Amino acid sequence: MLRLFLLVSIATLALGGCASQPQKQWYKAAGNYTVADWDRDEALCSKNRVVDEECLKAKGWIPLSADPEKPVPSPVDPRGRH
Repeated sequence: MLRLFLLVSIATLALGGCASQPQKQWYKAAGNYTVADWDRDEALCSKNRVVDEECLKAKGWIPLSADPEKPVPSPVDPRGRH
């Protein structure tokens, strides 16, 4: 019985981890920054463990990964070719 409980618990945790949203990565394009800078701004822009992305953007942070809902435009060749 204990073995079944452990197996179900492990499976539940594994599936829960797979279902969670991927964590976005952020950077600042202008200038150098440290982990301490990120930690400070993330703490200031978080409420109940939810990050306010607009707050981070206002502080100069840019998401590194594209949003899945928004298509990423393809780069345009300066000569007019794709």
